[in-house]
Formats: sequence, C-alpha cells, structure tokens
Amino acid sequence: MSTSIHRRRLLGAAAASALGGAAAQTAEPFRIGLIGNGNRSTAHVRAYLNLPEAKVVALSDLQSDKMAATNARLKANAATYTDWRELLKDKNVSVVVITTPNYLHHEMAIAALRAGKDVLLEKPIAINYQQAREIQREAARSGRAFAVGMQRRYWARDRHIQQLVDNGVIGPLRYITLSEYRGDWAPNAWQYTDPATGRKTNWRFLKQLAGSTELEFSVHGFSQVTQLVKAPLVRCVASGGVVHYQNRDMRDLCNGLIEFANGVRFNYSFCLFAKGTPGAMTIVGDKGTLRYFDDSPLLLDTPAAKGQTPPPLTGHIEEIPEVLMYREFFAAIRERRQPALNAELAIEAAKIAYAMEIATVEDRVVTYRDFA
Repeated sequence: MSTSIHRRRLLGAAAASALGGAAAQTAEPFRIGLIGNGNRSTAHVRAYLNLPEAKVVALSDLQSDKMAATNARLKANAATYTDWRELLKDKNVSVVVITTPNYLHHEMAIAALRAGKDVLLEKPIAINYQQAREIQREAARSGRAFAVGMQRRYWARDRHIQQLVDNGVIGPLRYITLSEYRGDWAPNAWQYTDPATGRKTNWRFLKQLAGSTELEFSVHGFSQVTQLVKAPLVRCVASGGVVHYQNRDMRDLCNGLIEFANGVRFNYSFCLFAKGTPGAMTIVGDKGTLRYFDDSPLLLDTPAAKGQTPPPLTGHIEEIPEVLMYREFFAAIRERRQPALNAELAIEAAKIAYAMEIATVEDRVVTYRDFA
C-alpha cells in the first residue's frame, strides 16, 4: 500500500471523527474484547467512553482486580477471563484489542486473527522482524482488519509537520534529527516473575519481554520519520547501553544514524535518565527547516527569515488521538479493508528499532539485506 494512501487515510480520520458519531447511532456496535487491563489500557477505555459505536463485552487479564477496575469505568459490566484464549472463544466478541507486554503480541495477535476477529494491537507490532512479518502474513491471509496502535500519528503537531512537508514548504527532505528524553519507566508496571529464580522485575527492564528501548518507546517517533521520508531503510549504525541504571538489560541511552533509499539521513538520540529535559526535532529540506522543542511551538526557518510561524494545519479536528485512531479502524472494518495504521506502516517504523538493536549488540553496520 502506498504512503500516499496512508496519509489520505490518516487525514481522513479527522473527517470521520466529525461524521462517525451520527452514523454510530444506527450502526451495530463493535463488540470489543480487551486483552490486558494494565496502565496502557486506560487510554483505550477512555476512547471507548467517547465512542457510541464501541461496546466492551469482554475483558482478559491475569489479575482479577485489574478487570474489576476496568469494569468500574464501563457503562455495563463486561465478561471477564483470566485466560485470554477463553476470550477468543467468546462469540459475542467481534473485535480484539491487545494491550499486553510486547513479548505476548505475536502469539495473541495471530491467535485472534485465526479466531476470525478484527484486531487492534498496541505498538510495537512484535519484538523482532520475523514475528512482525508472520503477523502481517496472517492478517493478509485471514482477511480481517488489523491495526497497530500508533495513535501519535493523530497528534496535531505530528500531522502539522506531515502536512507542511507534503506540501513542499521546506522543499525536498534531506535530514532529520530527533532527540528524546524522559525519566525511568513507570514503577507501577506489571512485574514479571522469573520462573527460575522467582524474582519479580518490571517487564520493561528486560529485553526478552520488551524487545528494546527503541521498540518500546522510540517507535512512535520512528513512525513519524518513516511517514515523512517515504522510503525504506538501507543502512544503520548505532551505539548504546545501560550506563545509569544497573538492574536491567534494556538500554537507558542510545544513538543511531539511519540512511534511507532516497538519501535522507536520520539522526536519533534517546536518554532514559533525563526527566524534565525537553525533546527536540529538526526537519531540514532544500528550502527551509522545521524545528521544535517539546515545550515550545513549531517554527519555520528559511533563507528569508528565522523563527517564523509556519502555515497553519488545515483539515484537523481536535480530538483525543485514540478516538481518531478507533474511528478510522472501525471505518476499515465496515469497508473490509486494511486500516491506515496497518502492519506495513508498523513494520517500517519498527525496522529502525530492529536495526538499532542489531547494530548495537553485534557492533556492525545493518543494511537492507538484514531484512530481506
């Protein structure tokens, strides 16, 4: 599917947000089974409460108290299952939403598709490239709608940048830098129990569960970059490690330089122990530059003047990003097509994370041949 189609569908979601409410009053509701009722699921539940066409009919989680907390927020109690496989057998469920730790995505998504359900899977699509392609193939084989929860694609700022670049405001794209900073992972996340030692650990501390820091956190930014560049990765070098925290194998610092097939370069850096430091992005074209800090407005620099206010975003309706994401996903189900946030879009973003992991661990240059 072409990137222009992706962009049209993403932009079309705003219009769908305006029209979807009226249509939902008469349409059959989408009967949702939610697997995983931890921290991330709360944003999805908030979206359902703003979508009359969404009805949560089943929940699954290992912890009954998590499901009880979700049910307390819903308009009507949903069925509860401590075994997610039982939820897939529930004939009242037509749509499965998966918000579990990353290492479970592959098994659960494939099983849900094979059960005949339409699926929305939280990012990332999978913890490695092989698993990601297997999910994509199963989605194509099943004919079910399959989306990955890259809701940041509906942020006003991200859409504004996309529109400005697509409209040629800065000319042909040449170079992108993105620096992201944050504090440590949420301390109240699910605790994984090591079967050998019995030790409990925040699941985001372990690569076997999360994949990599870039895959767990950075993939949202990578999705924006791949949609701006519109060309596949051809080369990657990267460096990083655990330099601040000592109780994990997930990197707390990383840097990468990525080259795309059209010659655009992308320079990425991330730090997990710089809470409060604003991130920054710079997008350089032949005719100008777009730039921002997280706590400052988007600015445009051209040879004529620096620090200009760029042309305004058009066609955007302010809405909760997850609501826009679900409106487009539901439209894809009705139209029996693949959603804008489909497997291919998710894989192209995740490919940068996979490449940075290989480059860092194996201390080598990663190329497109690694993804052949």
